[in-house]
Amino acid sequence: STFSLQVQSENSEKNADQEELSTALSGSDGLAGPLTSILSCAYEEWLRSTRIRCKQVHMAEEPHEDEEKKDDDCDNSAAAASSSSLSTTKFIVHEAQETSSLHRVLQLHTKLCLLDSTLAEELGREGSHAILAKLIRFDLQSEMDMAGIASFDIEEEDADAVMELQDLACEIGSMSSGSFPIKVFPFTQDELRSRLPLHFSVSSVPSHNDVDCQQHHILIHQVTARRQGAQEDVGFVMWPSAVALASWVATNPSKVLGKRCLEIGAGCGLTGLATASIFTADEKDQESQIILTDFNETVLQNADRNICLNGLGGCASTTKLDFYEQTGTNIDGGWIDGSRTTKEPVDVILAADVICKPEDAVAAANTIYDALRPGGHAYVISADSQHRFGVDRFYDECLRVGLEVEISNVSDMYEGALVFSSQGEDGKRGIEQCSGYVDGMTLSFFHLTKPQT
Repeated sequence: STFSLQVQSENSEKNADQEELSTALSGSDGLAGPLTSILSCAYEEWLRSTRIRCKQVHMAEEPHEDEEKKDDDCDNSAAAASSSSLSTTKFIVHEAQETSSLHRVLQLHTKLCLLDSTLAEELGREGSHAILAKLIRFDLQSEMDMAGIASFDIEEEDADAVMELQDLACEIGSMSSGSFPIKVFPFTQDELRSRLPLHFSVSSVPSHNDVDCQQHHILIHQVTARRQGAQEDVGFVMWPSAVALASWVATNPSKVLGKRCLEIGAGCGLTGLATASIFTADEKDQESQIILTDFNETVLQNADRNICLNGLGGCASTTKLDFYEQTGTNIDGGWIDGSRTTKEPVDVILAADVICKPEDAVAAANTIYDALRPGGHAYVISADSQHRFGVDRFYDECLRVGLEVEISNVSDMYEGALVFSSQGEDGKRGIEQCSGYVDGMTLSFFHLTKPQT
């Protein structure tokens, strides 16, 4: 895309600079470089305008100075050329077009940083933080002192205009995940590519139950490209069972349409997002909702981001749910959220690779029993115990709390199409983009039913 900053230029030199900027940005890769260039241009134009207007004030206060001094530099020439503007305004910053332009650019950066924390970091490393820091340190009184008009009183509107710009700069800086300002150190092209969201084309299995083959294109941003070292951060990355379960939901849309759905241990949220995409694609279904849950706040923030990234906020939301706070004794159904509030039971629960240790099997069974209404169903896919510790206990724990259990090997379902129907990028299968995937690993499908009371 070509980015351009629309500023009313005061002379042809500015127009030439603007054309050069637009040309430079049109060939750039990524957003961080162009957006930082736009910010830099807006700030420098604003600073130049402010200094020119300070000189105009000085010249108005000293009408008898030798006119030849006006030619000492280009700024004085510009000030002399537009000195008549002082007769129509008393402000230095407040009414300047450059102030309005910089304000719009800062608002753009604020909105983008709120929407995309990855881009926010890239902007900082590209040099936007250095520009913001200059703006935050800007002092109008010092500029007036340097212009020789220390006795000139700053208008309240000018002070407010500068403060509003600085408040926006501080807001952007506060979104930095690390220190501010970030050291200028742009990402390489390879680093930028690795930070892009993964693309999953989630497909239904062809010719199954007369369901037309459908594709749902889902973008997934991971918290990190690789799993860290603790159990608490497993939701930072994609796991293979989510791909298979998303394909199963796409193949069996009737299992979720018109239902109150809950994804537990959602992680990056592929299964829940695919479900939400099914809701959106069905014109007759205006009521279905799915809640993506996890216990990790960072994971939930990333899931919110992925909901926004895919435009599914109308039927998908997030909330905190900790397996270990559920009792497994709620016969009528009801689960406890992160604020310790008991929530209404749901019709359907989806879960993919939620067991990493034996205790998880106990807690997951408790959660599914509590969160389901009587007669509700849960669909769970997990890698086998060779790759996920504790999965071998899950069957017994589900029986313990009173759930009915049916188990299938995912490779035996639909001739193995659930594993391979979803596609990724660069010729990869969707499942091959996931952390922890091992070729030939066994995935188990659990269909759990909560008996009617």
